[in-house]
Amino acid sequence: MATKITFNGQSYDGLDAMPADVRTRYQAIVDALGADDREKLESAMDGGAGLRINTTVRRRIRINGKDYDSVEQMPAHEREIYEKAMAKQEAGTAAAAAPEAMPSSPPAIDADDGRRATIVRVALLVLAAVAIVLWLLTRR
Repeated sequence: MATKITFNGQSYDGLDAMPADVRTRYQAIVDALGADDREKLESAMDGGAGLRINTTVRRRIRINGKDYDSVEQMPAHEREIYEKAMAKQEAGTAAAAAPEAMPSSPPAIDADDGRRATIVRVALLVLAAVAIVLWLLTRR
């Protein structure tokens, strides 16, 4: 017996009969189920049981303390605020998901830094040489 699936009020003769976008939404809901719930759902579907799952998603949008059930209900000014906020949120999400660029090489050392490091090294060598000479002279 073929599995009949009714999703969002529309009946389908199985997953393959669903349009791609509907199948994606349906699969996302099934994937959100816990392992035990998913197993019960799959066994009920395989057994041909008259399983009926109703899901209703309601969205409430609150702008400046006023609730709207849809974007279409909003006055033009509030809709503009909402759309700007959503665009900003999507841009921020995309930016957060983008990997940070890694520098390809270490930062260049400034020429003055290189000279300064050389002077410090030479000074330390001279001090070490002086210390060795003084130590040798005091041993006699």
